Amino acid sequence: MDVDVDSPRYPETVFSSRISLTQHVAQCDAFVSFLCRHSVAGDENRVQRILSERFDPHQRRWIDWPKNEHPEAFSAILGLLNSFCTETEVLPLEDVRTESPQINYFVSESEQLFLNPVVVCDELDSAISARSLLALTKRAQHHLSRWIFLKHVYGIFVSISSIVFARVDRAGIILSTAISVDQDPILVLQALFGCLRLVRASVDPTISYSQGRMLFSGKEEAQEAQPSLWGLEATLFHNAEFPGSGSRVLLVRDASKPATQLVLKDWWRDAQAVNEGEVLCNVSGLFGLPRYHSHWTVCDPDGSLQTTHFINDDLQLHPGFLRDEDDEVYESEADQQSEGGATIGLERPLLIHSRLLMEGQGEHLLKFRDNPRIVLSAIHDAILGHWSLFQDGYLHDDVSYGNILVLPTPVLAAQFQNYPRLPVPALLDQCTAVLIDFDAAIPIVDLEQGNQLERPKTKKGTLVYMSSWMSNGRRRYGSWAHDDLESFLWVLIVTAFWVDPPSPEYDEWYQSVEYTMKNCLFPDGPDKDEQVRDIKLSLMTALSGETRRPFTYHDPVSRQYHEAIKKWCSYMLDRHFARMRRVQEYIVGDEQIYLDVLAILRESIESLS
Repeated sequence: MDVDVDSPRYPETVFSSRISLTQHVAQCDAFVSFLCRHSVAGDENRVQRILSERFDPHQRRWIDWPKNEHPEAFSAILGLLNSFCTETEVLPLEDVRTESPQINYFVSESEQLFLNPVVVCDELDSAISARSLLALTKRAQHHLSRWIFLKHVYGIFVSISSIVFARVDRAGIILSTAISVDQDPILVLQALFGCLRLVRASVDPTISYSQGRMLFSGKEEAQEAQPSLWGLEATLFHNAEFPGSGSRVLLVRDASKPATQLVLKDWWRDAQAVNEGEVLCNVSGLFGLPRYHSHWTVCDPDGSLQTTHFINDDLQLHPGFLRDEDDEVYESEADQQSEGGATIGLERPLLIHSRLLMEGQGEHLLKFRDNPRIVLSAIHDAILGHWSLFQDGYLHDDVSYGNILVLPTPVLAAQFQNYPRLPVPALLDQCTAVLIDFDAAIPIVDLEQGNQLERPKTKKGTLVYMSSWMSNGRRRYGSWAHDDLESFLWVLIVTAFWVDPPSPEYDEWYQSVEYTMKNCLFPDGPDKDEQVRDIKLSLMTALSGETRRPFTYHDPVSRQYHEAIKKWCSYMLDRHFARMRRVQEYIVGDEQIYLDVLAILRESIESLS
């Protein structure tokens, strides 16, 4: 399935091609010396030979290295660097200015598989800026997105006078200090060959390729036992956002037991967040949640964890990347602060490569949009899954369209451990959907201790589905579950009104609720996030009927969702304004808000019978 990353064909935003560099670019003074330490003894002979053949010691300059800037200077420099690398096993240095293939986020990872590292190169501007980094960053993101076996990508920026090395991983970018190509020729070659040695370690050794398919090493089931191998069947989901977790959800099959098919999640988790594998292990078997099989941290052959840690823990924000919205470059952090900005620091979380195996797969809600009973029942059961997680001590905190899956076959409710304790009886004594993805979950004890009451700016989430309260940066107040239950409402609104526009479009379409929803929640433009934040409360008010705005429906199925959405919007607005006014007698607790929302859904489902 091809996905156009520049247009929201699906009600998720994980396919955005925008790359944010704000506070994600580090400068490491020890980078060059680190590269040089990885240059081996054999490289010294190569260095001396290249210097004797290509460097003029009297004029202190490289032979055939361009002296002046001109359109072909970078190509000439890249050709010279590639000639230095001919005796290594690394592929030619890749020019980021050449056209790269269109990214297909759902491509089978086994297609055109090469399992080789890459080094990407671009021209170095006199002043490093967000704009000058963009081409190399996009190319590195392309490789990290397409090839799951790449842990990181090394890069080189080069000009007629200087060279800067880069490392791009899922936590951001690290740049070296600049080396003068004429004043430090030995250092240039030592760092280059050290980089080419290091790049071999950028390939994940736990992934192999055999008989036409990719294989993942699984968790060792017993001490000294060989780890299991899981063959890739299909890619179900991929979040290519950069920086980010690089999360992939894959359908895999046990290579030694072909009858065993499971779902594998591969992602780089934040070391400061909960471990999703541990959370799912604890809640497996509860209503509305997936069943756990195993989880593990991915390790290299020497037993070291695969993480985004690089050299040391005191990396500093590169002063040229204090802002990326307007590409403004400051000479120093102090200059930026003099403009009235707050203290700026590097946002580079430690990410740990992790894998999780779970049972079963499902379908997203849009497949069933034409059957409101299935959609409403699925959201009802996913809310019960949210309740199960909440009762076990966790707030999900990332409810979105992509995190609700309709099961291929309903499961008898009696098979779940907490079936007798559900707040309401299961519909038809069965479970039709599950709530997934717990890597953003918050321990309830943290909330009770006053932690994470405000959503950190560094915490990712899908703005479209955030509550209007949390999307505007407010502190949680009242019910802990309130905001997630509003997120379920936004999932329903998007699913109910997500239709293809008519072609050609006509005046009635622009008056429809379907057009209004897309225009409000999926706008275009650089300030689209602010637009969504500003409009959500007004859209909820309109959908509740409070504005008495007449609704027209482009699609007759949309009308069948009208009453459920109207009542739910009205209820959440009452809860929202009670919070705003801090009117304690109108603040509804967690237990009651679950019951109230479930009652709205159950009444709506019954009316469809």
